[in-house]
Amino acid sequence: MTPRQFYSKWDVTYEQLSHICSRSLGTVQCWFKRGKGYYTPQPVDLRHLAILDFLLEHFEELPQSLIKLLCSS
Repeated sequence: MTPRQFYSKWDVTYEQLSHICSRSLGTVQCWFKRGKGYYTPQPVDLRHLAILDFLLEHFEELPQSLIKLLCSS
């Protein structure tokens, strides 16, 4: 899932996207630029966004044990 798709679907901030993908805020900002300064997200970034999209879409269906595993610190 592209950053633009995730951003518009889930109404997140650039800072939240940077945390999701473990990228700097500057890198995320470059994903949304047009023309000079545009930076292409890496496949791992797209994968992180796709996985989180799936988890958010199916949160209520996930077993409690998986939620605890994913959300533990």
